[in-house]
Amino acid sequence: MEKTRKYDISFFGEFEDQALEREFRDYDMRRYAKVIGPVVLIFGVIYMMFVIADYFVIADPFSFMIILIVRALFLVVSVVVCLSVKKINNYTYLVYMITAYEILAIVGFLLIMDQYKSLTLLSFFSVMVITLAVYITPNKLTCVQLISTFLSLSFFIFHAKHIEGMETSVFLKLVLYNLIIIIYCNIGAYMTGFYKRKQFVDSRELLRVSITDPLTGIYNRGKFNEELNRWIDYCNRYENALSFVMLDIDDFKRVNDGYGHLIGDRVIQNIVLTIKKGIRNTDIFARWGGEEFVILLPNTDTDQAMEMMERMRVCIQNTKHDKVENITCSFGLVALRKSENAESLLQRADKLLYDAKNCGKNAVICEAGGVGERITPTHMA
Repeated sequence: MEKTRKYDISFFGEFEDQALEREFRDYDMRRYAKVIGPVVLIFGVIYMMFVIADYFVIADPFSFMIILIVRALFLVVSVVVCLSVKKINNYTYLVYMITAYEILAIVGFLLIMDQYKSLTLLSFFSVMVITLAVYITPNKLTCVQLISTFLSLSFFIFHAKHIEGMETSVFLKLVLYNLIIIIYCNIGAYMTGFYKRKQFVDSRELLRVSITDPLTGIYNRGKFNEELNRWIDYCNRYENALSFVMLDIDDFKRVNDGYGHLIGDRVIQNIVLTIKKGIRNTDIFARWGGEEFVILLPNTDTDQAMEMMERMRVCIQNTKHDKVENITCSFGLVALRKSENAESLLQRADKLLYDAKNCGKNAVICEAGGVGERITPTHMA
């Protein structure tokens, strides 16, 4: 129920959960970032080219100079925005940049209209085109609504009365047509935003399912292998410490056979919760298969890892389970060797886990500096 509410979309076409909305906005704007710069530059050039039409219509040199300055300044702003988009790291800020840019374009348009002594119906179509452009450009729906409202009110209050031969009935029809366009654009923008968010949620959920274990919610084997290879490459390149642990629930078959698989599942979930409390955010924890788990400890040497695993062994041993007692785990711990690959690391950890099982279980066995040298801590059987 909570997850469903998290994905609810508000009247304004945004996720109710603001953190999720910011994540979606960053994802959405990142997709458009590469094309926004060139589009802005093209729009600035087209905006500037209309000065040719102004030249043949505007007779007053002073008015034409104002128009020329406005269009030239907007072209400069377009170039600056085009270059700035490439440097943005937080793509949420792109929303504010686009909003400010569109407001400048509209203010410039209104200033230019103010230099015309008389207007034609073409000016109304200009408002329609700008409105459509505002709704097509990626932005927050609330920002788009404010911008389009500002454009329409400014034009119809201050400039529409200058249209030649404008009758009251025609004026009212133009207002109505503009309102219809805005309504349809809002419906289209809302539906587009709704389905984009639905697709985002579905993709996010599909990714989560593909990399996590359904019973425990931690990484599955496939995702762990991906992280393991990535960290091995990184640590081999920069010579950083990397420890790897393979652990197994002792005598788990006894739990399943004696108490049933549902109780067995609860035992696994309880142990996972215990382990998660004992590791750091940077550690990689996954279910390897059945009752077997793996932990990757970046930037952690053998001694540090040994202390962590011994504390964890004791915590697991002391964890209370419903109907089941004396649940323990055995651990095999190894450190990454120079230029070692994943297969070799896994084989060594698996061998030590096997040794831990053979030496009485409920033990942490690690491989010290010398090959074949093993350390078995004192433990309670």
